[in-house]
Amino acid sequence: MNTSGLRNIRLNLNTRLGIGVAAVVLAATAAIGTVALQLVKASMKASIESEEFARLSAVANTVDQKFISRRTLLETFATSVESNDFQDTQALQAFLEKHQPLHKAFSNVAFFTADGDLIASLNGAQQPGRVNIKDRPYFQKTLASKASVISEPYLNRLTGLAQIAITEPVLDPAGNVKYVISGALNLKDRNVLGELADVKFGETGYLFITSTDGVVIDHPRTELITNQPGPKGAGNPEIDRPIEGYEGAADGVNHAGVHGLYAFKRIQQTNWVIGSMYPSAEAFAPIDALERAAWVGALVLAVIAGAVALTVVSWQLRPLRYLHRHMLDVDNAALERTMPRTYPNNEIGDIARTFDELMRQRKTSEKFLRDITDNLPALVSHVDAQGRYTFVNAPLCRKLDRGAAQLIGRTAQVIGENEAVDAAVQRVLAGEAVSFESPGDARLGEQDRFFQTELIPDRDQAGLVRGYYAMTFDVTERKRIEVSLAHSEAQVRIIADNIPALVSHVDSSLRYTFVNAKVKALHKDRAMIGRSMPEVRGVEDFAVVEDSYRRALGGETVVIEKAGDPALGIGHRTFKAHYIPDQDANGVVQGVFAMTFDITDEVNIRKALTEQQKRLRDVTDNIPALVGYFDNDENCLFANVRARRMAGLDDGPLTGVDLRMAVGDTVYRQQQPYLPMVREGKAVRFPVRAPLHGKTGYFQVNLIPDKDLEGKVLGFYLMTFNITALKKAEVRQAESEMRLRTITDNLPALITYIDREEKITFANATYREWLGVEPSKILGHHISDVAGPELYLSRRHMIQRALAGERVEFEAQTLTQDGERTTRVSYVPDTGADGVTRGIFSLSLDISALKAVERKLSDLARVDTLTGLANRLAFNEFLPGAIARTQRTQSALAVLFLDIDRFKTINDTLGHATGDAVLVEYARRLLASVRATDTVARFAGDEFVVVLENLQAKEAAAAIARKIVDQIGGAPFELDGQRLRVTTSIGVAFHPASEAPATPSELLARADTALYRAKFAGRNTYGFSD
Repeated sequence: MNTSGLRNIRLNLNTRLGIGVAAVVLAATAAIGTVALQLVKASMKASIESEEFARLSAVANTVDQKFISRRTLLETFATSVESNDFQDTQALQAFLEKHQPLHKAFSNVAFFTADGDLIASLNGAQQPGRVNIKDRPYFQKTLASKASVISEPYLNRLTGLAQIAITEPVLDPAGNVKYVISGALNLKDRNVLGELADVKFGETGYLFITSTDGVVIDHPRTELITNQPGPKGAGNPEIDRPIEGYEGAADGVNHAGVHGLYAFKRIQQTNWVIGSMYPSAEAFAPIDALERAAWVGALVLAVIAGAVALTVVSWQLRPLRYLHRHMLDVDNAALERTMPRTYPNNEIGDIARTFDELMRQRKTSEKFLRDITDNLPALVSHVDAQGRYTFVNAPLCRKLDRGAAQLIGRTAQVIGENEAVDAAVQRVLAGEAVSFESPGDARLGEQDRFFQTELIPDRDQAGLVRGYYAMTFDVTERKRIEVSLAHSEAQVRIIADNIPALVSHVDSSLRYTFVNAKVKALHKDRAMIGRSMPEVRGVEDFAVVEDSYRRALGGETVVIEKAGDPALGIGHRTFKAHYIPDQDANGVVQGVFAMTFDITDEVNIRKALTEQQKRLRDVTDNIPALVGYFDNDENCLFANVRARRMAGLDDGPLTGVDLRMAVGDTVYRQQQPYLPMVREGKAVRFPVRAPLHGKTGYFQVNLIPDKDLEGKVLGFYLMTFNITALKKAEVRQAESEMRLRTITDNLPALITYIDREEKITFANATYREWLGVEPSKILGHHISDVAGPELYLSRRHMIQRALAGERVEFEAQTLTQDGERTTRVSYVPDTGADGVTRGIFSLSLDISALKAVERKLSDLARVDTLTGLANRLAFNEFLPGAIARTQRTQSALAVLFLDIDRFKTINDTLGHATGDAVLVEYARRLLASVRATDTVARFAGDEFVVVLENLQAKEAAAAIARKIVDQIGGAPFELDGQRLRVTTSIGVAFHPASEAPATPSELLARADTALYRAKFAGRNTYGFSD
């Protein structure tokens, strides 16, 4: 069939309106008829269902009466047997055979003993023991209830026929069951329904009986009897509804796929449901015939209405046909002069008058548009598909030094003259809008100028390209601005690439418009600009930050902490991200700046402050750094897992391992100049180089002095971070100056650009936040004018080193409006392509929090993790100071040495967990027994020491020792539900002010001797050294 030909057939308005009226009449008639027929069908269905259920209820009552009469017959027969009291089976068989009329009610009647053996049968005597039914449920139920039972369907063990049985017990004088009479009905003879089986619903409807267990009792298809045609829920209403115990009417489809109206009624005498099936096609045959007649009538009515409408519409629309011809001839200049200017006084005349007015306005608009294009600062033209000008504006005529009449119809572009232009023309003629830039024509003296051309396809109504519009603009000035801006952006780009943060910008559609070198290195230099965040970061990682970006796009500055992306190999690191709205001059959010700092070290240190010694090791083993502790002789006392692995050490003791052995000769030589500084108590940070995976690796080393409470340096911590990726990540990419200034203004750092004359040419907004100085007011000033002569002199040599091309880093104390901050200052040279340093970038980062954490770590090493008391290290640091204070104040001092009596027995019998619990409770009671000014420490194992200062007499020390003994041994220790009696022994070394000064070791030795005296005295007491 030629469908394209049908699509090209054009029907006039008369025909379309006639067809439309016919369609409306047909639809209305069909809708009304359909609704009416559905209402009639619904009413008829309710009536049929009610009648079907009433007939079925009558049949169910008849079946119930049949069961009642048969049970009554068996009951009467059983009474007769009881009265005869038969003594042998032959007499019972003879008696049964005299009652042949029982065949009218049953297929067979038989007698069974209480053991289930068949002893008599109406169909003839059987050999004793040949049949036994004691395993039949209905037989067992009869014996248990001593009452009549109607059985479930079963197969006769002799004949194999499907049957049901009605039983009646025969009782002996003692009331026990002597015999069971069983009346059997063959189901496939349809004995249950009997003559009721001929009851019909329609021509092919039928009755059936199903148990509530889904077993077919009676059915026209006898092969279904005693079977379960399908499981519940298989869609067979003849099974599903009886299993549900449903009564009433319902729709359904039977086993043969015939749709019908079903009715169901319970039989009272047993768990059977009798059902009827009335085929829907027979039930609704009259209404279906009526529906077909209604559709034929509607179709005839629609055809008649369409014909009448076509005639009337054709007459009414004659003036409209005249107007149509007038509209087709409007662009014919010859006909325009002879066209009448009078209009009929009706709606069609009004339309014609309006149309003529619109045509005059169109011609006026065309002239107006010509005037606009002639005054545009652009070359505008239209070229047809053959490449010939069909329109040119005045600027293009002036450039080509020809009039419009000379150019119209001439070729616009000589093929082969410019390959790039030829390719653009081919693309626009293929239907694609094209934009390109090109230099000026040297033949016209435009070699120093740049032009941008837009080619837009011109399509006809069918969508075919019939030419294109060309607009060319002079963009020379824009090019100059872009070059100037690129130079400015390059300077600011150096700032972003040297900030220790991941810096990026996305627009309002969450597409990247800027990333600094560190972001690009993290993503392995993949292309990111112009791509969406889910595409670059992955759906899972983007889901973590999506809410924060949405809030920032709403104008909110958001700061969060989050884990790194495992897909980038930084899942083990923690970052603090700042999301800052990028607002234009009107306050409209154009995008979001993101600055993300790696705070893994800070987080790990925070965790270390809240954990005890074991947890501290876990932290140091998992932070991405090499961590070690060395004493003043450079002996290694601690190393985390990374440090051990790097040094090739196992988990054993570090005996004999010193700094040179741990880091190797190459790194040790680089660290040597800084070791005297850390021994003087100064923390130092410096970079080193070392082999890493066959290449040169870069590491940042932190040496932190470990000081005691008196400020004496006991050793130092060494923390080494791998900064290889940071050193190698230097990739430049353009971004606007406004966005980069927003980045620097929101960074928590002082950022300054200093030129070769040492004058400030850039300062970020942090100057205002930290120092209260407006950045714009310090531009052009010399460093000494801003920082002050004293600070300038202290840093002048470092500034000169940076201006010579060297990167300089150092720590400094900066006084801000909020107080003094510890900052890390970096001077980064700004080196041009010619190798000349044009200036330096100064970055001052606040590291005050990290310094505070370092001090916390030092304090943590002097606390006993189990009891919370000072440990042996802290005690050894404290005791010399206490002795010195005693000499200054001329007061007495006492050292108490304590241990727990029989503590080893507690550990050996109750376990170390209980031993630890004893130590904790002992420490608590010990603290409660001394003064607030006294110092308590756990010396080792179950040994504790107490320093008592400012004593006036020996009795004061004895009183405290006595109080401790009473507190420890007074009440039993309550530990995990068990009571444990614990005692302590104390040795006291009392040193009066009048004696010569004693050393810490002497006092401890005297206290230890006194402790043994207390032990010898029977424990649970105290003793003095003399």
